[in-house]
Amino acid sequence: MRTLQPTPNIAADRAVLGSRNRVEVEIQTHDDDPRWQLACRIAASGSLGRSRLLSRFLLFIVDRHIRNRTDEVTEQQIGILVFDRKAGYDSNEDNIVRSYARNLRRRIDDYYAKEGKDESLRLDIPRGGYIPYFTDRSPQEEAAQALMSAVDTDLPAALPEAESLPQENRQAPHDPPEVASRSVKPVFLWALGTVAALCLGLIVGLAVPRRRPLFPGKDRIATSSERTGSDSFWRQVFPSNGETYVVPSDDGLVIMQRLTERPVPLASYINGDYRKPKQSSDNAADAELLKLGARRYTSVVDLDFVSHLSQLEEVSAARMVVRYARDLRMDDLRTGNAVLIGSIESNPWIQLFASQMNFRQIINTDPSKPSGLLNTHLQPGERELYGAPGKDHTYGLIAFMPNLTSTGHVLIVGGLNTAGTQAATTFLLTPALMASALAQARDANGHLHSFELLIEANSFAANASAPQLVAERIYKS
Repeated sequence: MRTLQPTPNIAADRAVLGSRNRVEVEIQTHDDDPRWQLACRIAASGSLGRSRLLSRFLLFIVDRHIRNRTDEVTEQQIGILVFDRKAGYDSNEDNIVRSYARNLRRRIDDYYAKEGKDESLRLDIPRGGYIPYFTDRSPQEEAAQALMSAVDTDLPAALPEAESLPQENRQAPHDPPEVASRSVKPVFLWALGTVAALCLGLIVGLAVPRRRPLFPGKDRIATSSERTGSDSFWRQVFPSNGETYVVPSDDGLVIMQRLTERPVPLASYINGDYRKPKQSSDNAADAELLKLGARRYTSVVDLDFVSHLSQLEEVSAARMVVRYARDLRMDDLRTGNAVLIGSIESNPWIQLFASQMNFRQIINTDPSKPSGLLNTHLQPGERELYGAPGKDHTYGLIAFMPNLTSTGHVLIVGGLNTAGTQAATTFLLTPALMASALAQARDANGHLHSFELLIEANSFAANASAPQLVAERIYKS
């Protein structure tokens, strides 16, 4: 065993990486393991150049994966153990791990395109996490890897937020909150049932191939002009020269807000204050309910939409980054494209773009006050408020907007409830339904202006019927 400097050489029988912050990092070699042999070949290749930090990053995560110590493969731990950051550093301010991870993924792709083109084993680091993933390079495995890169089930491994909670506040994701008072038992039973349904939906959505159409009419043969318009649209949402973040809804946040009747503004969502009990409250039940805001739940409708996006011919799995809403950063919406799924309640990032939109969602916890999609600039025949979803009726919204620096695009797809989101995603994925709006929004050069589409549908058992366009806004100026 020998001690290396913070930027070690690759060759080592067994290395302990010492940092200036006096954190020692042990990386073992695994000479008989083909995964380790592959990692060493990539680390020593010209594709990684002379970057010892990239090599160190790669060997660290592969070693921890082989040794089943993936609890150390988190953004916070990698920052400390690989990049010599101080314990407790703010990863929101210092994005060195995410930056190097993006670079490492590109270098690995370069390796397989050049030096490693004959490798029989494929190493990938699925976006949204840092745990390496190994597959045989058969056609079937390549197809599976494309979807794995898009829908990554190891999201928690990359996230600092779970680390920020005190140890006594942490719970297993499927543990129901303990009831502190008999008076709140019905509420907790309702919450537990909702959470269980969401968990089941998440498992089913990830495990079952969902290649069926969202509704039967979707797969009718589209005209060539309809197909061309749709293809052009998706190429602008998922450009070949940059990454597009696909952000499903945070349904645990919705449950928490409705039970506590505390709306969560974006600033509170970013810094995590919404998970802290009010100083004036000494109710243990409130503290338990707030833990729902730290859970990672999303809906089957969102997962179905993500699955369909990953299968579009215009979408490259290497450029599609699925990121949980709580893990998105402001810089992601400044420099890249994004698809935000949900509502202002389930995906607070949508709040950033509300001021630019004509149809704005308003939510009132008081049932005597109206909720729904507010039409801020009425046109003839339109209503001022497309109200809260009825028992058998709902609304969805599609908005195509510039990102925060007008260097890319943000696509917002959501609804007043799950059925509303399903109506919007169904409409969006149907070229024949989108054709008219896309034709109006397209300029002479083929680029699309911003637009909003208000969608309605009947709702049956939380599922939407065939969607219809209610109103549209095309912003050509």
